[in-house]
Amino acid sequence: MGNHIITIAREFGSGGREIGKKLAAELGIECYDSRLIEMAAEYGEIDPAILKQAEEKKASSLLYTVYHDMANEKTGYGLPLNDMLFNLQSEVIRQLAEKESCIIIGRCADYVLSGRKQVHSVFIHADMEMRQDRIMKKYKVSKKEATAMIKKKDKERSSYYNFFTDRHWGKKESYDMTINSSSVGIVGAVQLLKELFKLP
Repeated sequence: MGNHIITIAREFGSGGREIGKKLAAELGIECYDSRLIEMAAEYGEIDPAILKQAEEKKASSLLYTVYHDMANEKTGYGLPLNDMLFNLQSEVIRQLAEKESCIIIGRCADYVLSGRKQVHSVFIHADMEMRQDRIMKKYKVSKKEATAMIKKKDKERSSYYNFFTDRHWGKKESYDMTINSSSVGIVGAVQLLKELFKLP
């Protein structure tokens, strides 16, 4: 029996990260999200602060600068920072899939692990009103500010995903399952994914 992996891509404010963490807790497995940056830095033997900068500024033109002084066999030579980040995270994701059953949030994990058995890709989306409410409560911002944050984050995620894959972020054709967390709720989404996890 191989390892079971669920990859979760999500709209900002849809509760995708919360769903992933709750699912992992109920299944007794790990959920990998922002930790992947530090793991990628350790694997690539480079300063994690550099990769965190790339993660936070995916849309910045600075990321297309080639960092020759950091290059090695693991990062690749002559590559811009965003390519280094993608390559290192992708290798860490593949290693995790070989080692253990887990939940992986974002990072184009569905694409990186495509074709591998017992990997199920999911996209979490939600109605704008629910997303606005979640962001307003979490970050203590106005509705207008929440809407701006949602548009910015979704654009960043879409641009990153579409750049590094041959798929379209958020399109149902790109995933095994899409879930509207506005309809089923956080708990309902977790229960649906528990059933998906059992599939061969």
